Amino acid sequence: MMDGASSKVPHQRLILAVLLAAAFIARFGVRVAFGEDYFWQDSYAIYYDLAENVISGKGFCFETTCAWLPPLYPLFLTLSVLAGKNYLLVVVPQALMGSGTALCAFLMGRHIFNASTGILACGITAIYPYYVMHDTALQETGMVTFCTVLSVWLLLRASRHKRNGDWFLAGLAFGSIALVRASVAPAAGVALLWVAIWGVQGNAWARLRKCMILLLALMVMLGPWLIRTYRLTGAVMLNSQNGQALWTGNNAETFSHYPDESIDLSRDEAWSKLTPADQAELERLADNEIATSNWFGHRALEFIGANPWVVLQGAVRKLEAGFSWRLNPLREPLAQAAYSIAYVPVAMLGIIGMFLARRKCAVVLVGMLFLAFICVTAVFWAHTSHRSYLDVYWIIFAASIMEKLWSHLMLLRSTLAKRFRYVHNNSGIRVDA
Repeated sequence: MMDGASSKVPHQRLILAVLLAAAFIARFGVRVAFGEDYFWQDSYAIYYDLAENVISGKGFCFETTCAWLPPLYPLFLTLSVLAGKNYLLVVVPQALMGSGTALCAFLMGRHIFNASTGILACGITAIYPYYVMHDTALQETGMVTFCTVLSVWLLLRASRHKRNGDWFLAGLAFGSIALVRASVAPAAGVALLWVAIWGVQGNAWARLRKCMILLLALMVMLGPWLIRTYRLTGAVMLNSQNGQALWTGNNAETFSHYPDESIDLSRDEAWSKLTPADQAELERLADNEIATSNWFGHRALEFIGANPWVVLQGAVRKLEAGFSWRLNPLREPLAQAAYSIAYVPVAMLGIIGMFLARRKCAVVLVGMLFLAFICVTAVFWAHTSHRSYLDVYWIIFAASIMEKLWSHLMLLRSTLAKRFRYVHNNSGIRVDA
């Protein structure tokens, strides 16, 4: 089980408060500096459109499409809609979520290693350029990062304290992830598998009992949405994008623009090359989002079956894009440089840190989250933004390496100072204390 040593850091609470305040100020300051016009222009407007539909009484629907997006982020945006499109009601809460991510980095670092590692992880997360810029954008990236790292910490905490309420709370948190971004829903399966094998001490019954508590909490969180989608579409699902997403990542035009440009351009390219018969069929299915999703899914599976080697090569290219040291879609040089300078050392040190701490159960959990992302990306597709919710774990393990190096340096400095004093004292040279 996890040891979670917690070496005391002088003025720990003050340092933590300063770092969390800095995280908030950095995110809020950057967004205000870029201005409100940039906020609305450089955004995923579809989320806000859905929030407006909710407030206007149309529900989570775009005309006849009622399961296109999970509900949690559009529901969050309704506060801004009710206030007359006030962008600060998006920016301020999301900046707080970004600070929450930094706090969870501290809690996880302290839990797995020690308080010094936690403080360092919190500091790095607070100023991590990608998070500083994107945590307050009109997109769900900051929310899914916060929900995921909070869920992981709650699960680790439950594994240590063994209280039923902690397990239930962790399950609720993992359920919230799927309601923010459906592609991260496999994290819930990761949690259940980890609890069944690594997360609980005791016999099989004890493991099963904790899994059942976790599963119950997941159903409490996800159940209302799944019931709604079933009633409206006839299918139990988080969203109706899976078929089109699979086809977008597995057709002859997938790499016509992606990854250097948006995958949407590749999708549009493939769409333009559909035969008149295909377009007519899609027009016929336009009012049935499940049938439309199934049509695209069937076409994707046909392409995969007919071109296995091409698909395998494509999976490698998708993973390269997801873990790339360059932003994709490509951005301006300054943004590229800021991303690379921060991401590359964090990723390299993070991988080393995970390897050195590989015997800890927490590393298994984090490693399984990475594996889930790899599987989803290889089958579907990903840009670097889709992987960014995992960067906080690399930050934590990178911080553990940095803390160890700093401790060794301080020990070496102390040893050399003692030797210096000893040599000079034995040489008859007075050395003041």
